[in-house]
Amino acid sequence: MDRLGLLAGAIQFGTFGGPVWVIPLAGLVAAGLAVVTAAAEGGPRSPVVPASAWIVSVLLGIVWARLDPLGPGHAFLSGYAAIAAFGTGIGILRRQLWAWPVALASVVGFGPIVLVLAVQLSPASIAAGFTLFVLDSVALLAIHRSYFEPR
Repeated sequence: MDRLGLLAGAIQFGTFGGPVWVIPLAGLVAAGLAVVTAAAEGGPRSPVVPASAWIVSVLLGIVWARLDPLGPGHAFLSGYAAIAAFGTGIGILRRQLWAWPVALASVVGFGPIVLVLAVQLSPASIAAGFTLFVLDSVALLAIHRSYFEPR
């Protein structure tokens, strides 16, 4: 839900669109991460590698958006953040251990960072985004026990 606030702000300030190559780039990055994640599933492998890959990819998107707020960086982050949230949601539903740190980082870290760095958003959009992040954090903490219980 918090990504909807970012999307609305991007549309409101006209920064949603970008070069045509940005959307395929977001898809390629997500596809690469899906391959890394699938390779790490099953077996005794640690969930640290896929979780770190997802988290670092979003952080790099945030840096790119900050350095180029009205160009392709912002357009990439607008689309890629939603893709990363969707992939993490699938991981949560499948009870994959890599998804928990990514979801927690997304809720308590990425969102507020993006809202603070995205200076084009109105104060009302920022307040709504922070409210949604708090609600998401509470929801993640509420499902914590059931997430780690045996299937």
